[in-house]
Amino acid sequence: MTSHAVGFASSPRFGSGFFSLHALGTRIVTVAALLGGAAIGLPAQAQVQAADVAGVRLGSSPSEVEAALRALDPRFQFLKIYYAGPDGKASGAIGALKAAIQTGSDLRGIDWKRLDGFAVYFGQDDGKAYAIYRQSYSPAGFPLAQTLADLASKYGPSTGFYPTIYVRAESSAGQASNGCIGSGFGWTGGPGGFDPGCGKSIKVQFDPKSDTVAASFQTWLFDHRLAGAALRAAQARGQAAAQERSRKQLDAVKGNRPAL
Repeated sequence: MTSHAVGFASSPRFGSGFFSLHALGTRIVTVAALLGGAAIGLPAQAQVQAADVAGVRLGSSPSEVEAALRALDPRFQFLKIYYAGPDGKASGAIGALKAAIQTGSDLRGIDWKRLDGFAVYFGQDDGKAYAIYRQSYSPAGFPLAQTLADLASKYGPSTGFYPTIYVRAESSAGQASNGCIGSGFGWTGGPGGFDPGCGKSIKVQFDPKSDTVAASFQTWLFDHRLAGAALRAAQARGQAAAQERSRKQLDAVKGNRPAL
């Protein structure tokens, strides 16, 4: 079984309040273990009404996510990606769980014609899912208007401006906030950070094959609060490790007292 260390991709969005997981040097170890319609005005309240993508819920543990995916389709195959421990090797903490029906030659890679694929990202300490990414493709296509209507029924009316992109986001106070819509993660890497002024956000982007039919779509669902908790824990762990390294360095040279 081969493994190597990789990093979560940093997010291209999030404003001045954005904190970066990538900047902290967060590393995860990949273990190849295959286990079998426009709105101009925003409403005063625009909570994201649901916290799941096809039954895969934010805040779930890796085992709960795996169970939800197996219930969705027993054909899913899985890849678990672990956070690196202090020695650089895989720890027991799962950083991401990827699942696909069609794996291709490498489940770690992107396949835009994957019938259904999920990448779910977890905090290292609490083990809770804070980001869910999904790829969906159909050779026949998806009815665009009906799918958009279904999204609005589940999550609430879109607050976006583009007919082929569904978006809905909330601030940390539960107010509509299109400034909290950034995706910034996908199949190859998790979120780069979070915005403390944001709550949950969802974005669904379609790849139209005609005016009425979409060939595929991508879904991003992100909880800034859960991501924030994960980041703060990572910061505390990094600071403690840095203090321990400094202590050891000082202990190693205490006896080196040159004549002055």
